[in-house]
Amino acid sequence: MEKNDVQLIHSILSGNDAAFSTLVEKYQKSVHALAWRKIGDFHYAEEITQDTFLQVYEKLSTLKNPNQFMGWLYVITNNLCNDWHRKKKPVMQPLGDASVKAVDQMSYERYIVEQRETEASETRHEIVKKLLKKLPESERTVVTLYYLGEMSAKEISKFIGVSVNTITSRLQRARERLQASEELLINETLGGLQLPGNILENIMRGIADIEPQVTPTGKPFLPWMSLGAATVLIILLLGAGHQYLVRFQRPYSYEAQTEPTIEIIDAAVVLETNAKPAERSQIGQAANPGENSSIGEQVSEEVLAPNALENFTHLVTSNNAPKVTRFTLSNGIRVVNLHVNNSPDVGIFSYLPLGLVTDGKARAYWSHLINHLTVRTMGPIDYKTSGAETLADNIRLDFLSNIDNWTQGLKRHAKWFSELPFSAESLAEARSNALHQFDYIEKNLVTHKLAYAAWNQVFRHGETDIAMRAGIQSAQLSELQAYRDQHLIQSDHILLCVIGSINPDTLKDTMEKQLGVINLTEKTLPHPTVRPEIAKDQSATWDINVTHYMETYEIPHSNDEDYPALYMASALLSLVFMQDTQLKEMIGHIFCNLDLITPEQTYLQINASLKSDADIEKVKQRIRLIINRLKQPENNTQVAMYAPYISMQFREPLDVKMAMQHKPIGVSETMVLGNIGVQWGMREYQHGDTLSQLGSAFANVSAADVASVANLYLAEERRMSLLLTPQATK
Repeated sequence: MEKNDVQLIHSILSGNDAAFSTLVEKYQKSVHALAWRKIGDFHYAEEITQDTFLQVYEKLSTLKNPNQFMGWLYVITNNLCNDWHRKKKPVMQPLGDASVKAVDQMSYERYIVEQRETEASETRHEIVKKLLKKLPESERTVVTLYYLGEMSAKEISKFIGVSVNTITSRLQRARERLQASEELLINETLGGLQLPGNILENIMRGIADIEPQVTPTGKPFLPWMSLGAATVLIILLLGAGHQYLVRFQRPYSYEAQTEPTIEIIDAAVVLETNAKPAERSQIGQAANPGENSSIGEQVSEEVLAPNALENFTHLVTSNNAPKVTRFTLSNGIRVVNLHVNNSPDVGIFSYLPLGLVTDGKARAYWSHLINHLTVRTMGPIDYKTSGAETLADNIRLDFLSNIDNWTQGLKRHAKWFSELPFSAESLAEARSNALHQFDYIEKNLVTHKLAYAAWNQVFRHGETDIAMRAGIQSAQLSELQAYRDQHLIQSDHILLCVIGSINPDTLKDTMEKQLGVINLTEKTLPHPTVRPEIAKDQSATWDINVTHYMETYEIPHSNDEDYPALYMASALLSLVFMQDTQLKEMIGHIFCNLDLITPEQTYLQINASLKSDADIEKVKQRIRLIINRLKQPENNTQVAMYAPYISMQFREPLDVKMAMQHKPIGVSETMVLGNIGVQWGMREYQHGDTLSQLGSAFANVSAADVASVANLYLAEERRMSLLLTPQATK
């Protein structure tokens, strides 16, 4: 009878090396396939395969949950591949470049025959590599594991930590992208490769000299939250709102006329884009496809892998975090400067007080259109340097360049703030772009930003039939111009975050000269006219072909003593929601965070796009079951582990040097620097002077605190709900 992994692991830990041999035989092809996928060389992949299993043997006792062995094995392999890239090992030379001695007594005739066979094999391998490059990262990995690793969809699912359905769909999409002959070549080439028989022998010989590590003591992971340390990074890299992961994205362009291909990855809040040449994806926030900045490039599985906690510990505990200074210009614009020694790059990010939950009555999503128009007003968009994003409570405008032309970025921001007139041409382009985005937002069930705008119309303005598309189509140039003038530029409500190596005194003087002279008039925003007796459970229709469900709970602002525990509660909820298999069967994407901030109130919100056949009552029941489990302290034991890291995240920005060292392959240092600036700026904008207090308070949050605020603020009587359904079903 074949033993399962747990039995084998227990046997190995009891001293049975034969069981380890069985484990190696079971997974060596999988490890080799992943290693080849990561480094592109079969021979070095064999070395990494051996090193992987030697580490497995040495550290096996540290694996707290044997059921998570495959994911743990993935992380070890991935880390060794990353180490290999950092050491920049030379590419192996073909045998044809070897000296006569290297042929090692082979007859010349035999050498020629084998050399030709080697060259033919290498040619096929190179062709296969090129074919695989046609596929998005996630599909490429799955195809490699399927054909080279000879893994089933279920095995791949456990290995990289996504659902079987997702693996199946990735394989199907990959086959659709490839011609039949191309798939056959990949199958025959990868499937025909055999690992050398001495790999197992070398591994077993190597473990004879290894002293296994002693099992550490510590509390076990909580069953309902046993999502693995992969989820730790999701919490730790969450900025002001939990869907805003520190992401490494390519820049984006408003000028894109062709539709990007967006894949919704079955990992937490991750998007993948196989963008066509005319497009960019911005450096900032994540998980917002179909919007001006929300077409992101997939963060590959290793970024979310269980080594995340170890890597993040380095990012927040070493000594190269940017030095933070703050000052205010004479006209009220606040500035936070993140000084990074010797950085060639500079990022300038402004946060302006107009967002999706502050739009006026019957003006749903106008803030998004204003964002497009504001950037386009400068003329043709330089997509290499400029970008923007519309969020729930603010608009962000970006400039990302270098130390030589950073003053050009200030000039661009000055134009943004100067309320230049919009043009009919820019409106036509912006409207077309915005309407086009609705289509693939619907297709990929990521409607949470649209839902913010609809929620605002229902609960702040009393609307019940929300015109999303129609509102964009009917908006007139003069109306948008006046709306921008009234709402976007408000004295004392603008924050700029600058990151780079600019001398702080030089920065302050230059910003005062270019931005401090802008006259920012005081503006009083109109209050919503919603009737006071509006029911807490609402339904509305919208001209979006997706059913969407939201729950909101009034909570105190970030200066309240309960806020840190509520932040932790929302983070834990978000992680469970996104990993819950029953919810996955009914929804597209789901988020839980505290970024629903209106002029009157802050809310914890739960936000889910429903699949067409979903039973809304079952979705509600599942959400409430998960919330209720949070109300018991014994279910929140991971708080003690996460709290210190979130605390550090709010005390100072990420260590730039370490972030550069841990960046994914292919990601530029410019993108890394930009993301650090974007995330810190968001915290400064939303929390301001409370950041230091929050940093200290997070360190003291306990499991009991989380349960307490869940019972107090997430109670049934405090819940407000909104069900949005397509107008066609009204």
